[in-house]
Amino acid sequence: MLHYQLDFNPQRLSEAPEQLLIGPWQVHYQAFARDAADQRAPVLLLGGAFQSFRSFASEIETLLDEHPVLLIDLPSQGCNEQQAPDLTLEDLADLLNASLAALDVTHVKAVGLSYGSALAALFAVRHPARCERLLLAGVTQFGRDGSRRLLEQALALLERGELEAFANGALAGLINHLALAQTDVSAGFRKALHRQILRMDDSAQQRYRQNSHRLLSFQGFSGYPQCPTLVFTGEYDHFTQPWENAAFAANCAQAEAYLIHKADHLAQFEQRDACLSLYGPFLHGLPVSAQAPHTSRINLASLDGLERRQEPHITTALTAELSHPTLGVFNAQFAQINYFGGLLRAELPPCAATLDWTLRCPALGEQSLALIRPDAHGATFVFTHLNPETDAQLQRWLSTQHTEAALRASA
Repeated sequence: MLHYQLDFNPQRLSEAPEQLLIGPWQVHYQAFARDAADQRAPVLLLGGAFQSFRSFASEIETLLDEHPVLLIDLPSQGCNEQQAPDLTLEDLADLLNASLAALDVTHVKAVGLSYGSALAALFAVRHPARCERLLLAGVTQFGRDGSRRLLEQALALLERGELEAFANGALAGLINHLALAQTDVSAGFRKALHRQILRMDDSAQQRYRQNSHRLLSFQGFSGYPQCPTLVFTGEYDHFTQPWENAAFAANCAQAEAYLIHKADHLAQFEQRDACLSLYGPFLHGLPVSAQAPHTSRINLASLDGLERRQEPHITTALTAELSHPTLGVFNAQFAQINYFGGLLRAELPPCAATLDWTLRCPALGEQSLALIRPDAHGATFVFTHLNPETDAQLQRWLSTQHTEAALRASA
């Protein structure tokens, strides 16, 4: 039976959670309400990578006047240090359902952010009778090759103990450094998040590996949520892009999607008020207003009109040297480039590796990248942004190219 704590304050989230045993698995949870006898469906909060219960302090304070709130960490999730390398995302969704049943929670209104969005969506698909409403941010089937390569490269760095490069790449995946002027993410916030990632202990690193492998192994949704669903995403989210979020929503039976302006993948931190303005009406079953601050509704009937590039490609014949630690050095020529990646022409060996490539040229300096579908003629690629100094050099070169192109167009 679920027992609510009635004296919520943010410090509570740092206290030892309640524990529940489901077979061999330890499940951690905390539950808060204004009324101990509240029988309404609680709002279930499921976070993403590098998040813990403490991440939800503002959400809980906002929600508690209207809803009971439940937080759950399954094995290898959040601060639950029980390792579970053999559990798939589907297994975790089933374990979540079993945990709610053990707590005698018949219905929840599930909220899933980033990695937690995949888990929440799967839970809603596999156990529709227990999910009353579903709110997701940063959701995708995780099929886009660029995102997969970034995650694979992060795992390779972590495995080799290259923690500085791992932290730089992970931060670049969460925060769109090309849009800092729009999102206004402070240097202090970026530094604190980088430090948090860099200082992950062995247990946290293991949890990151397991959760990443689950995403990479996930074969996609065989069905989609049938309950009322709301999806939102930052307009500058380059990791789970707006069109991906909208495409997921379009497959749901009762869904709407919203864009959070001046935000990227971390919209719930960068534009917290805008995100919470969606929570209130949706969780109550009321119409959501597209006029909420910094939000606009995405027309799911016009997905083909959504832009799939965060930045225009530049067509160039810039030459470079492409090298790999085991395959050697190759001459290369850019065909297209932007901050996130592009297209290279090069004579590559058959079945070339995709990770750990370095590109060198005077204009761009030394850039790390991962290849997508390499063949004998070259490959599309993604920059992995492992070094802030060379990343800044790439941004300066691109800015110059865009400025020159604009001047030519206006001449």
